[in-house]
Amino acid sequence: MNELKTCPFCGGRAYIEIIPPHTHSEWLKKALPDLPDCEGEAYVWCRECYASVPAKNKDKAIERWNRRADND
Repeated sequence: MNELKTCPFCGGRAYIEIIPPHTHSEWLKKALPDLPDCEGEAYVWCRECYASVPAKNKDKAIERWNRRADND
């Protein structure tokens, strides 16, 4: 698996978070009836400046985070 590059904005360490697919509780659905269930996602973010990149899965999040302007 790819290693995460440092943050392109501040040079801070990057972290990956994975949110598994889930449905919301009944009380939350009543309070927010338009809130869809979560299909799952992943995102990479910097704890220093809070820059982040969301994606549908871990591999795509890493790919998007590691992409830089000087990539081919």
